Amino acid sequence: MKKILRTLLAGMLLVAPASVSAQCTFANPGIRLIAPPLTTPGGQCSVTLEMSFDILHNPGGKYFWIHFWPTASYPNYSYPTSDPPTTSSVPGGNAALDNSVATLGFYHKGGTLDIQLSYPPDNNAPNFQSIYTIQEIENGGVLPGADRYTITGITLLLPQGCTIPQSLTADLWESQAANAQTIACVSKGTELYVNDPRLNGVFFCLVPREYSFTVHSIRTTGSLNINYDVFVDNGDGLFNRSKDTLNINTGSAVLNAANSFTFNSGRLGYLPYSGQKPYADQSLWVVLSSPDLPNEIYTLLYNSCIMLPAQFGLFRAARNQAYAELNWTTLSEADNQGFYIERRTGEEEWTEAGFVASLAPDGNSQEALSYSFSERNERVAVTEYRLRQADIRGNISYSAVRLVKGYGQASELLIYPNPSANGEITVLVNKVSTPYMISVYDIQGKLVHQRVNYQQPSQLITGLHSGIYTLIVTLPGTTEKITGRFVISR
Repeated sequence: MKKILRTLLAGMLLVAPASVSAQCTFANPGIRLIAPPLTTPGGQCSVTLEMSFDILHNPGGKYFWIHFWPTASYPNYSYPTSDPPTTSSVPGGNAALDNSVATLGFYHKGGTLDIQLSYPPDNNAPNFQSIYTIQEIENGGVLPGADRYTITGITLLLPQGCTIPQSLTADLWESQAANAQTIACVSKGTELYVNDPRLNGVFFCLVPREYSFTVHSIRTTGSLNINYDVFVDNGDGLFNRSKDTLNINTGSAVLNAANSFTFNSGRLGYLPYSGQKPYADQSLWVVLSSPDLPNEIYTLLYNSCIMLPAQFGLFRAARNQAYAELNWTTLSEADNQGFYIERRTGEEEWTEAGFVASLAPDGNSQEALSYSFSERNERVAVTEYRLRQADIRGNISYSAVRLVKGYGQASELLIYPNPSANGEITVLVNKVSTPYMISVYDIQGKLVHQRVNYQQPSQLITGLHSGIYTLIVTLPGTTEKITGRFVISR
């Protein structure tokens, strides 16, 4: 069975009235504004939304019904088993829907996911919604075993103008019957903020790529604490924490009168991903949360840029006595000229160390190709290497950065730069080539970053705040650990 209310039913209170034995479980909702809110001539605020949520469905449910009310008018209906919500216009009606601003329904069973065109208990249900799209990701929810649903194109009319922050409260219930006269389970009382704060952003088609975003609250008093994360979309155009796992930025801010209730990220890059395929060809999600908000807020920074010409596979760099040896593969190439090898040490500028021409006929290939480069390197400090790929038209893309330890250095764990002034470090583990685990702890011993089953010799960690950290590498199949400390000074 499927569920369709991602933004709306986040954090719903699960309720099972005495006459309804089964429960529905909804979680992790989020909202994305499809268009700016618009105040109608009648003084209402019209908002068009995309909503998402997880659901662990009740086996006894096939039909899903969702109702929305202004929070101030929420009826807190009790949902007796055989008395679905209706308006007072129905003979013997319970009037639960009299002040509702929307109702929608959908059917999910046996691979079928259908939008319902009417609400059988009450054909006069206010603002019934039937024009929208619904998508499902099987087992895509954060909850174990939950599916993820996204509905796009729902339009809601809020009772006051768009300059006032407004909340809605939603109920969702399931039924086995096509006529929706029997309630199998219900989830009540999810409060949602739909027109505040507002989140938007811009994607810049440079190479490497850049982006920016702005958060603005329409409130005029107090303050709003926000947290934000930026993720690379996995290519399906839907935000899903179980699928969109590449987090390129994280942070927090306080919106108040001193900053006009506005936070502007400024123009940001996200190397190494912003210059390499497939990441530089994908859109970005900005995800906003707050202890003061019951739901997340999303915006999609759409990537309409011309795709980069080469897709990198493996890229390794290692020291072999007095030499630095680089090996890499490409999974595909399009009009590729070749690869400029660039290096730097410390804060110096990137310089070219050499060039390797493409092995692809005419620069085009859909087969994996292997390359290598070696140079004498007797620097005692860590050297960074990257590949700058160029096509025949002069377009370029960058590989990830790889580290080579200094000549004579014995350490198997390198943390670079240390200290870091921008909240980013690169970790190089020389000792292992099989998957390992990296854990980062702050000075209070709190785990702030962890990656398991990591298979690359180096990784970039971003979004760290000022402080002193301990990094522990746990080697596979043993209890051996490699420990290092580093400082973030920004």
